[in-house]
Amino acid sequence: MTTARHRPARGWLPLAILVLTLGAGPASAVRVDNWDAYPVGPLDLAGEWSRYPPGRVAFKQPPSIVQDEARRVVELTTANEAMRIGRRLTIDLTGTPWLTWEWKVLVLPDGADVRHPRRNDQAGRVMVVFEGLKGIQYVWDTAAPVGTEARPDELEIFQRVLVVVRSGPRGAGQWVRERRNVAEDFRRLFGEPPPPVKLVAVESHSNDTHTRTAVRFGSLRFEAR
Repeated sequence: MTTARHRPARGWLPLAILVLTLGAGPASAVRVDNWDAYPVGPLDLAGEWSRYPPGRVAFKQPPSIVQDEARRVVELTTANEAMRIGRRLTIDLTGTPWLTWEWKVLVLPDGADVRHPRRNDQAGRVMVVFEGLKGIQYVWDTAAPVGTEARPDELEIFQRVLVVVRSGPRGAGQWVRERRNVAEDFRRLFGEPPPPVKLVAVESHSNDTHTRTAVRFGSLRFEAR
């Protein structure tokens, strides 16, 4: 009796990889944050994350990577200043329209209110900038009700809308997760299909109220659903 020898089906391996690749479809998520790629301490703003617009005056306390609940996150702390750091990347909202993020507000700016241009400070903002000089900022305001929308720069070339998704001290000191359909928000706010995203940023502001703020940001990503 002859025993058949088992030979590895090496010829099928490339074909299997090709089938799996073709069946994978578009990416289901685009990660924006990469805090775990940095050591604890001041965040390097000469790499993927940078200050915008460029400023000559140094931050009183630079953005820092800190350890929080066994993971690395970024912390923004301000004193009568505006802090904005962004990462440039191209995102097609057709495939990944949902933005999810985590933030923990530590200090709200006293007297701030997005409805008043001279008091338009927030502890935390997530900014999405699109091709074509338009932007949406999702904010944690001190006083304005959730759902408030403000257009503080209607006469400027760059059009932005601030959308209040959290308000007041409730939830402060705790991690809070948010989820927004950015594509739908853009259509509703600007009356046209959304162009590609070109920059995502995190911010903290206290310059209008001459106060202080502190906030931490964890995961930020765009998802298919």
